[in-house]
Order: sequence, then structure tokens, then C-alpha cells
Amino acid sequence: MTDILFDNSEEMTILCDNLNVRGHDLLLDSPARRAAGSRGFRRALVHDGNDGLTINFNGDYPGGVTINHVRSLDVTGDLRFKISHRDEVEDHMVLSGGHAHSDETATLGEVIKTLRREIAELRAQIAALAPTP
Repeated sequence: MTDILFDNSEEMTILCDNLNVRGHDLLLDSPARRAAGSRGFRRALVHDGNDGLTINFNGDYPGGVTINHVRSLDVTGDLRFKISHRDEVEDHMVLSGGHAHSDETATLGEVIKTLRREIAELRAQIAALAPTP
């Protein structure tokens, strides 16, 4: 059995070329920064069941994930994303008194294909409206 003792400072430094963690969950939790009444795990990184790396597994961080100053993003396959339409839904519900869904899931590849098709259609319409010299 090994004991690891730390002094009372608020920082720990690990000097090494590689840090090998033999486990599937890396929890990062600061009780002082949790929202009032929030409970459960704070799994920051998880080696998931598909042999992938999942950030914010199961939405453990209710505040979500923020990535600042992204320089590059290399995506293999379809990039899926969820878009919230809360403002549009609230306006619709006020006008109609009905119920509506506030989220839409899309893939980046499909969005780009749709935008390219719509741009081509708009160019064709503009060309048809332009006077012939």
C-alpha cells in the first residue's frame, strides 16, 4: 500500500513525459463551483464503450462544455450537432398558443449540401432575372 501526501498548497505538479491513467473515467469536480442542488458524477473524460473518448459523459456538467480559441478541428465522418431554437419556439408559442420542439439535430455535411444547392438555385434565379445584353 502506498500513501501519497500533499502539502496545503492549491497546486500539484506532475513532471513526466507521459501520464498513463489506467481507468476509464477522469472526474474533475469542484464542489464550490457546482450549481446549487446539483448532484451526481462529474466525468470530464471517459474512455467509452465504443473505444472512443467522450467529453462531459452523460451531460454530467449541466453548464455544458466550452472550447475557446479552437485552431483546428479534424472531423472523420459526419459531424452531428444540435441547434436550439428557443427564441423561435417562444415566439411561435406566444403567437399560436401551441407546443413546439426547441431543438434540431443536423449533420454538417447535409447542411453544407443544402446550402450549396440553395446558392446554385439563387444564382440561377438571378441569372434568369438579369437583362440580356
